[in-house]
Amino acid sequence: MKNIVYGLTAVLTSDEAAAAVLDYAAALAHAGLVDTVAVPTVDAFGSTTTTSFLLAPALGLLVEDAAEDPLGPDTAAFVHEISWRARAVRSAPPTL
Repeated sequence: MKNIVYGLTAVLTSDEAAAAVLDYAAALAHAGLVDTVAVPTVDAFGSTTTTSFLLAPALGLLVEDAAEDPLGPDTAAFVHEISWRARAVRSAPPTL
């Protein structure tokens, strides 16, 4: 499990989801683009929830290790979607 730290808040998600968010944020920053993502996360009470992030070049994002949570969210569909978005951004022709 990983914490995604955004501003003064940290949210818990799977290793794969955190890596996908970082990869997508990097692709967006390189292309000078902005997007929002709704990440499957775990709240302070251990319940699965969704946390939305604005990913923009000027906004910092940090991922740090966290304790494993056996009830972590199912992030397979999210990781597939965000990985697809990152590939699409990287393969788009440059804007002038």
